[in-house]
Amino acid sequence: MPLNAGLANCSHCGATVGTLFSETSAPVGGARRTRFKGVKEPIDSYDRVEKAKERANNSLILALVSFFPAIGFIAGPAAIILGVMAARTLKGANVEDGQGSATAGLIIGVLGLIAQGGYVVYVMMSGNPFGG
Repeated sequence: MPLNAGLANCSHCGATVGTLFSETSAPVGGARRTRFKGVKEPIDSYDRVEKAKERANNSLILALVSFFPAIGFIAGPAAIILGVMAARTLKGANVEDGQGSATAGLIIGVLGLIAQGGYVVYVMMSGNPFGG
């Protein structure tokens, strides 16, 4: 008599049929997770380094934008924060690529904030924000 797929016993005569599983034992779980457990860490490390490089580039862009009046008060601190985060991550991962951009973003961001402070002092002293 034909058997349905997945049956371990014949429904007609009750005979045990050869199968790859047992009806009484619990299925083995987690084998797939443990097999790829070692692979996840290098991928996470690679993603973390790539995000840090992207933060370093964004830090440099924001640092350059921080020289524009008024916008610089937002872009400057953002550039400094992103630069510090990127530099820490790249240094911790021992990756040199991107550390220069992170450092440049940090330094130029600080200079942009100093320029914003100078602009505020100039406006307060002269009373004319556009110098005319």
